[in-house]
Amino acid sequence: MSASRGVVYSLLTVVFVLLLGIAALLMVAYSRHQRLEDTAHDLRRSLDQQDRQIKNLQQRLENCDTVDSVAPIDTSWQLSPRDSKHVVSHN
Repeated sequence: MSASRGVVYSLLTVVFVLLLGIAALLMVAYSRHQRLEDTAHDLRRSLDQQDRQIKNLQQRLENCDTVDSVAPIDTSWQLSPRDSKHVVSHN
């Protein structure tokens, strides 16, 4: 009878170890699923923010009146006649 009792304890131990392994695999799969779900949620939120920003910029562009605006004249690059004589005489 002791041999059959040993077999029963061995089988129970094996079943217990297998159940622990299955529980560990399920926990890993659940954590991966949660991480992927969180990443997808963050991506959706980011896309929504970018979509709102694009719509805002399009609206600002439509409201912008580019016909009346005049670019400022940049005179900082122009040389005075005295400077141009100095450059020519220097060369």
